[in-house]
Amino acid sequence: MVQLTRQLQADRSQLQSRLNALEQERNALRDQLGRQQSEFEAMSQRLAHHDRAIEAVRREAESSQLELRLEASRYQADYEQARQNLQASLEEAARLRAAAASARERVDAILERLPGAPQE
Repeated sequence: MVQLTRQLQADRSQLQSRLNALEQERNALRDQLGRQQSEFEAMSQRLAHHDRAIEAVRREAESSQLELRLEASRYQADYEQARQNLQASLEEAARLRAAAASARERVDAILERLPGAPQE
């Protein structure tokens, strides 16, 4: 009986030691879980912050792209207007040259018919 009691006490001590070790392991795992949850929360917040920053940059890029498209459209319209004005000016210059040449020929013809004009 004494031997059985001693065996039971030894088993109890062994189980108590094992229980203490398991409790320490549980506490360590609980602490580790708490740290990991804190890290996860911090990462989630950073991720949300980065997502918001990316969204803001994307909206700014889209806005800039729209502005650039509008500006390019205005420049294209200005270019087209300048091209049409140049074409009209060239046509007007050609018409004026032709009119000046015709007027010169008529003046020369009139001058030739005047009395005292040198005869060729």
